[in-house]
Amino acid sequence: VSGICCSAEIPMINGILEPLEGVEKVSINVPNKTVYVEHTFALISASVIKETLDKERFDARIEKDAGAEVSNARATIMSKYVESTFLIESAFGQEKADLIQPMLREQYSKEHVSHAEAHVPSRTIKVDHNPQLVSAETLVSFFKTHGTNPMNVSIIADGFKEGIWSAGDDADHVEEERTGLQWHIILSGIFWITSMLHFIGGGWDFLKWFGVASVVLGIPKIAMKAFATMRRRQFDTNCMMFFATCGALALQEYSEAAAVTFLFSISDWLETLSTARARNALSAIVKLRPERAKVKDPISGNFVFAPASSVGIGSIVSVRTGDKIPCDGVVVEGSSVVDESSLTGESRPVQKVPGSTVSGGTVNAGVAQLLIQTISTSENSAVARLIRLVEDAQANRSPTEKLIDAFAKRYTPLVVLLALSMCTFPWIAGPDVGREWTKIGLVTIVIACPCALIISTPVTYVAGLAAAAQSGIVVKGGAHLESLGRVNKIAFDKTGTLTEGNFKLLHLRTWGTKSREHVLQLLYCIEGDASHPLAAAMVAAAKSENVTVPGNWKTKNHQNLDGEGVKAEINGQTVHVGNFRLFERLAYIAAVPADELQNAKEWMDDGGTVGFLSVDGIGIVASYCVADALRDEAEHVIASFKKLGIDTNMLTGDNSKAALSIGRRLGLAPQQIRSQLLPHEKLDLIKEFIAEERGESNDADGTSSRSCLERRRRGLVLMCGDGVNDAPALAIADVGVAMGAGAALAMETADVTLLDSNLLKLLKVVTLGRRVTRTIIENVVFSFVAKAVVMGFTFAGYSSLWAAIGSDVGSMLIVTANGMKLLPSKKSVRAGTGFDKFNVRSSVLGGVKAGVGTSSKTSVSFPIAVSSEKDALINEEQK
Repeated sequence: VSGICCSAEIPMINGILEPLEGVEKVSINVPNKTVYVEHTFALISASVIKETLDKERFDARIEKDAGAEVSNARATIMSKYVESTFLIESAFGQEKADLIQPMLREQYSKEHVSHAEAHVPSRTIKVDHNPQLVSAETLVSFFKTHGTNPMNVSIIADGFKEGIWSAGDDADHVEEERTGLQWHIILSGIFWITSMLHFIGGGWDFLKWFGVASVVLGIPKIAMKAFATMRRRQFDTNCMMFFATCGALALQEYSEAAAVTFLFSISDWLETLSTARARNALSAIVKLRPERAKVKDPISGNFVFAPASSVGIGSIVSVRTGDKIPCDGVVVEGSSVVDESSLTGESRPVQKVPGSTVSGGTVNAGVAQLLIQTISTSENSAVARLIRLVEDAQANRSPTEKLIDAFAKRYTPLVVLLALSMCTFPWIAGPDVGREWTKIGLVTIVIACPCALIISTPVTYVAGLAAAAQSGIVVKGGAHLESLGRVNKIAFDKTGTLTEGNFKLLHLRTWGTKSREHVLQLLYCIEGDASHPLAAAMVAAAKSENVTVPGNWKTKNHQNLDGEGVKAEINGQTVHVGNFRLFERLAYIAAVPADELQNAKEWMDDGGTVGFLSVDGIGIVASYCVADALRDEAEHVIASFKKLGIDTNMLTGDNSKAALSIGRRLGLAPQQIRSQLLPHEKLDLIKEFIAEERGESNDADGTSSRSCLERRRRGLVLMCGDGVNDAPALAIADVGVAMGAGAALAMETADVTLLDSNLLKLLKVVTLGRRVTRTIIENVVFSFVAKAVVMGFTFAGYSSLWAAIGSDVGSMLIVTANGMKLLPSKKSVRAGTGFDKFNVRSSVLGGVKAGVGTSSKTSVSFPIAVSSEKDALINEEQK
């Protein structure tokens, strides 16, 4: 919706759309000028919504029509365009990739080639072209003979021969934002500058009439929007500029009137240019959505192309070099490397072999074809969830944003009323006094424009959200970014968060009548349906010893015991598996042989997680010890948070000795380690932490009612976890952070998700949150100071309308640019991709051979790269 200027128009758009039949919800992203409408498309279509906005002069265009997508999903993709894929066999880097689209645009019209996209990691180019006008062979010749940038290419897939139809112009390609000034605005600027020459005097005085021509060219759009707003009994920036222009014309200050119309007209264009990087970064995430899939027909066994949205669970899809994986799934055939940087932000290609899981939206970057069995639909895939989260995050408005909007809503009418008083009452004292005060009043109207103040917060959030998403971090709204900047205490879950969550069975001892094989059979039965990583370790141990469960064994009444273990009935006998707490409650520990109990205590002293297995009527018959490895980056992350002055704590249901052993390795003090916690005890502990930070009792909720501009501020509590039992604590914490590899419930409950479960991302996003908060404060303070300075000069008699509108536009651009500094530059993003440091084409079925590619930089090992990222994060915060 290009007619969106600032947050003041949110109530207007809501008032236009919400009364429409079939419209369920309206969400508005001001910096991106985007309106998300949830609607029943059987009652109202996207085109009707667009027409309604156009009638109110908001100039809308449809970016995504859900109703049309549903209709298209039921039909085969057919159009005049096909998609062909080409392999680059010569040197190829990001610089050449950026030239592909301009090269094709120079040679071919939109009718010949509708779209082209290069993927550097897989060294492929995908081109949507009209095969009746330009064939795949013709494109190969073009690439090979192009004068300034010849490339040796070959055809991987000929779209026409294989029937890979593309949606062409209707595809979900989100082009980078490009805007241009309209001719009448350019002429308005030329006439305004010409009118300024009349200040030379003498024979140049007639040039002031060029100011009238400038106003005639620039005022129509402002006037139409102003009248449309006033018809709705509302008042916005367009009204203020229209009145200021009319007042200047009435005073015969034509150059001043021209300055207002021209500078205000280009302010929207300048703002669009300055925020383009943030919009393009978020648009790139939307482009991750796969369009089609090559699906195996279960009847004929042939592979056919179909829309990705029509692929069902359990389907077999073929993914060739450079193709996007359409849905989440498991590799059933083939071995290749996959580019997951679009989801995780991590640049290194990941080896995939049969049995490996893959995510929809990622790209096959190796030489081999992958056959994948889908485990979700495209709408429920990882990339679809990411897109939904990012879109929702953009539309969520923070308390600070609402506070500033509320202030502007009250401040603007008061200043306008004051300005109108200046323009009217002083005329009683005479024409000279009235004229002077009217000028001051008109300048005051312009200064009252709250654009810079209102845009200062959302533009910072959009940049921050985009920067986080590019790094594989999903933050569910600007309010949570703001909260991250105020975190003073962090509580980490241990298993799967500080540790890898990949347990291994180290010891298994049995006694009494039960053999080792029989105990492993019982463990396999009872743990096979459990979700905890400990259960996976038991099942893996049974499989590794080739233990099989007799077919006549029956397991029923399986039950998870919170913080203790599991129980079930196996062949009519109740079996318990769990920790010390469980068997102390059952009064079974006393019957354990003394030497076995001593062994168990020694395992705990070594940091292992110890448990027992009991059979009803017999008692405890076995003990076991499993261990989990610390994440490589965990120790450094804990140390970095200490440097930032953040108190870190570890919460675990594990025994105290194992917890202390892990805690000591992380550099945590004993009082920062809380062990043997049940889920509700974790919840109570988070409430206690919140109460401590508030300095009051824990009867109030978290941060949602507070803003970053409040005078008295408190530190916030962050909870980071991955399991189902962490979900309540994640929900009650001021900021909940879920590890992306963890449970779906934890990700839904959390405010922030680390898509690749790398704790360095947590350090990065907390640092980003601090920068966001600092930037918002800088922007708000600057906006007020700029207006105060101009107002001071005005009352001192040294200001004018063109200076006032210039300062207003200038301050808006400055706060926008200040917010955009949160985005990484294109250069730094490319430097961080790291794919040019891998000779991905040398991938073989056995693995990936790392080598130096087209980049002139030295390829470094993973630990060194991580160290560089750590240092950069700490240095940024210290700076």
